[in-house]
Amino acid sequence: MAGVDGCRAGWVWFKVEVTFLATSVEVIDLPALLRKRPDDLARLAIDIPIGLLDGSRACDKEARKLLGQPRGTSVFAAPCRAALTAKTHAEASAINRQKTGRGLSQQAFGIGSKIKELDDAITPECQQWAFEVHPEVCFWALNQQRPMIHNKKKEAGFNERLHLLSPIFPKIGQHLGSRPPGVGKDDLLDAAAAAWTALRLHRKEADFVCTPERDEKGMEAAIYY
Repeated sequence: MAGVDGCRAGWVWFKVEVTFLATSVEVIDLPALLRKRPDDLARLAIDIPIGLLDGSRACDKEARKLLGQPRGTSVFAAPCRAALTAKTHAEASAINRQKTGRGLSQQAFGIGSKIKELDDAITPECQQWAFEVHPEVCFWALNQQRPMIHNKKKEAGFNERLHLLSPIFPKIGQHLGSRPPGVGKDDLLDAAAAAWTALRLHRKEADFVCTPERDEKGMEAAIYY
């Protein structure tokens, strides 16, 4: 199992061996991994939008509603696929408005290159084992369906998330201390929360925030937890 989060270094994964929950952390080439699945990888939970619609995604709306305020603001409305080729935020927002009736946030544009990198590599067949998650929804589920109190960039937010993950992954503190260059502490915690959901998917304990939709490529648009 593994959870993946985008970071300055590219993509970081938090890998979990199922039987003994041994963990490891490394920077990976996610598109290459999706094109050739490792033999030992049962489930992969990815923190990035998968399944892009020419309109609002129901899973984004439901995730925001589920988290409430202020954590719901961390769920950005995913761009339409056509907006991913734009070079500037103004151009991307104009394309998105034309296709969906709404502009595109700076935050969504900021991760547009990551969304495109994944969208170019993933196929409907990959979704038999690779799934979209949102870390704040994962933490909500891990915290008995209660949203986090603090922003993840704050020390209090880091500590409350680490407190939830440490009993599950006892070596997470060591991983934080030896994380690869270009991987933030919050990136690693988000990847670990995604990995927890990958375990839930493998154990058939996971759920999604609402009924999945399908995009024009046949990709499922759904957020799992």
